[in-house]
Amino acid sequence: MIAISLFFTQLISANASVEVNISVEQPEHHLANVELKFEQVNESKVNFYLPTWRTGRYETLNLANGIREFIAQDSQGNVLSWHKIDKNTWQVSDAQNKKITLTYQVYANQLAKRTRHIDDSHAFLDSSAVIMYSQASRSSEHIVQLSVPKLWKSFSGLESGNNSHQFIAHDYDQLVDSPIESGINEHYQFSVDNRQYELVIWGEGNYDSAKMVKDLQILVKQSKHVWQGYPFKRYVFMVHATSGARGATEHVNSTIIQRSRFKFSTRKDYLSFIAVAAHEFVHTWNVKQYRPKGIVPYDYQQENYSNLLWLVEGSTSYLQYQLLLRGNLMTTDEFFTALAKRITAHAHKPGKESQSVAQASFDAWISEGGDYGNNHSVNIYSEGFLASWLLDFDILTKTALSKSYRNAHNQLYQQHRLPKGYDEQDVLSILEQITGDDYQVWWQKNIQGTTKINFNLLLAKAGLKMSYAKNVKDKSSEQSKVWTGLKTKLDNHDLIVSSVEKNSPAWDAGLTTEDVIVAIDGLRLLDNELDNRLKDFKPKQTITVTYFRRDKLITSRLKLAAIPKNKLKIIPIAKASVEQKAFFKAWTGVDFPEKK
Repeated sequence: MIAISLFFTQLISANASVEVNISVEQPEHHLANVELKFEQVNESKVNFYLPTWRTGRYETLNLANGIREFIAQDSQGNVLSWHKIDKNTWQVSDAQNKKITLTYQVYANQLAKRTRHIDDSHAFLDSSAVIMYSQASRSSEHIVQLSVPKLWKSFSGLESGNNSHQFIAHDYDQLVDSPIESGINEHYQFSVDNRQYELVIWGEGNYDSAKMVKDLQILVKQSKHVWQGYPFKRYVFMVHATSGARGATEHVNSTIIQRSRFKFSTRKDYLSFIAVAAHEFVHTWNVKQYRPKGIVPYDYQQENYSNLLWLVEGSTSYLQYQLLLRGNLMTTDEFFTALAKRITAHAHKPGKESQSVAQASFDAWISEGGDYGNNHSVNIYSEGFLASWLLDFDILTKTALSKSYRNAHNQLYQQHRLPKGYDEQDVLSILEQITGDDYQVWWQKNIQGTTKINFNLLLAKAGLKMSYAKNVKDKSSEQSKVWTGLKTKLDNHDLIVSSVEKNSPAWDAGLTTEDVIVAIDGLRLLDNELDNRLKDFKPKQTITVTYFRRDKLITSRLKLAAIPKNKLKIIPIAKASVEQKAFFKAWTGVDFPEKK
């Protein structure tokens, strides 16, 4: 009887509601006060945690660095002893059979990290950076009540409570995957296919909110081309039009998109915005409803490893174009431009020979950018995009255009929805179900290996080709310009090497990052005139480069190479066959663009 009683006591404790009160009384100082009320604890000592990372960003972050004035009390107001046992764990003692209330102050000034930010105009709160949890309370309902300035309006993907500033989460996992935006903002609502959508914009800028609403209405309709069914009844697009922050993060039924306040009005900037919105919307299925077993369930206290993060991020980058093209939110020419940029970036990514996309997925938590990252690593977004493209074309070919990569993602959604998760063998099984072929060898070569991609062959399947001509009538496609493999930056009149592409002329000449270039062929360089000076030379010529390294003057000989003078373009071939046009339509969902 004692055991049964204890079991039900623990069950009630684990599933009872956690009351969360967040008071924003000093927004101009980026401060909030947090109060958490937990039901009866059944341990003498209990640990309360903040996560070490937030969902949607595979990187450990200092989320506990803004916590001060921590106090633990029982239901009678008695102060309980506590101490920190690591950077993000507070251990409260003498907690047995007591209801515990925690209070603490939060400093919220991490806008660019999309974790927590408070100022005199708004509060953006990702709960992973604000609200603590215990192992027992993780499965509990959380009722969040905000106390904010009078004119502020509050929004979240969470269910609304008894007032406009109250939200309810089924458990802690839903809470940390449903950020709250409160403040002075614009708010719009629309309905599509019996689903409710909202657009919340904080900040002033050159955006056209009416156009954003119109295009988002079109965008959300396109998910039917990939998945059967919706995982939500309501979805919230949150937009920050601000300064000093850019990027976006997917959440379970919402997204936060940050852009420079003046990066909305031109076609190029607006296309970038709607593409990001498409990317995050794809994530509503891909990762928020089905994700690799290595990150199911989330472990908030350490890295969550998987060889399939390329499928999470790279495939999302790939599928976003399916929504944009089918909704006529992007023209085929704009798609070709985006595709050309990815091919060009891949061509100048020496890391593709050192790291597979599977290895990059596992190492995403410790990935390096900059010179080393470019020369010795790949990116799960860009290389994952290309892996998805290869897989899509292989499926289209093997099924005579009757199936595509979209079918694979729909099957992942249907067969491996949370909390199930999937692994590599599950993906291979789905590919075999779709095509009837065993993908073990293909997978070993293209995902676990560092394969070389024949872009000409890929594009030809869809009636396309690569061209470096300036325009259609330009016959000078063979024109080239000199290339060194150097990237530089100007710092107080010093021309500093910021990166050197592996196996490039500059690499072979021995130049490296932080070298300060001062002269070419014995003549001094002034400020950032390197590119102009190089125009005086031709490919295969040898020049001398004089530079400082550790304040010592060095001269090296550098043999110039050649790269195309113009940017790469993807264009339709002159006489595409019926089969090529059909392939293009099955791939993109739109008609083949006849060459003008």
